[in-house]
Amino acid sequence: MEYKSNYGGIDFEKKDHVAYLTFNNPQTLNALSYSVFMGIREVFGQMSQDKDVWGVILTGTGRSFIAGADLSDGALNDANDGNLIDLREQRVFIHETMNVIAKFERPTIAAVNGYALGGGAELALCCDFRIGSAKAKVGFPETKLGGIPGYGGPTRAVRIMGITNAKEMMFTGAHFKAEDCLRLGFFSKVVDPEELMPTCDAMMAQIVAQAPIAVRYSKFLADRSVEMSFESALEFERFVTMTTTETNDFKEGMKAFHEKRNPVFTNS
Repeated sequence: MEYKSNYGGIDFEKKDHVAYLTFNNPQTLNALSYSVFMGIREVFGQMSQDKDVWGVILTGTGRSFIAGADLSDGALNDANDGNLIDLREQRVFIHETMNVIAKFERPTIAAVNGYALGGGAELALCCDFRIGSAKAKVGFPETKLGGIPGYGGPTRAVRIMGITNAKEMMFTGAHFKAEDCLRLGFFSKVVDPEELMPTCDAMMAQIVAQAPIAVRYSKFLADRSVEMSFESALEFERFVTMTTTETNDFKEGMKAFHEKRNPVFTNS
């Protein structure tokens, strides 16, 4: 599949079944703009059709992952003419774009190299894993401006971090250091800056070494189960389990186990 090198300020690279998306507009500290959102929609839409992409790592250039929204972008500016219908439609567009990441079927890692503020923190929460540089700073500063995080952050933060930790980040408007984000459950791991990408690479390499369909359905199961009752989730688990046992990769995995060799998965 043919890709461009850049999607609305997002650099693209692919190697060894892993796609690398790098937010690259250091002049704005990689702030989210309308063109960036359109780039997210385009590149994720393209990757969803590419069976050779088994995982995605997102990061930023310079000293920022994503330092919030680009407030100079009129298409994303809440302080417009006050038309509530337009404001709602704008928010629907943003939420749907964030969901493109959150609902992507294959695993995603946010390699948070620096500032992840406001919309940047909210975008990181759309990923399956967030690994932080020791220099990272994360926060929801919207309350300082009289607003609230509105890119899906409150809803995801409560589910991922727990309600008390999510409230601490949202209510205070503070910039939290990486170790504090680890304590609060925003990060699953914090490493020295020079180890950030090697750590993410190693984790993703371990993931993509597994059967890709099994990983994809595991993600599907986990994400849906948190929205169900326990008994409904068990019934759903039975359905998903039966589905994966019909794949060629499952048969190859069982055969390789009995033959005492490494399996060769074909994503089928």
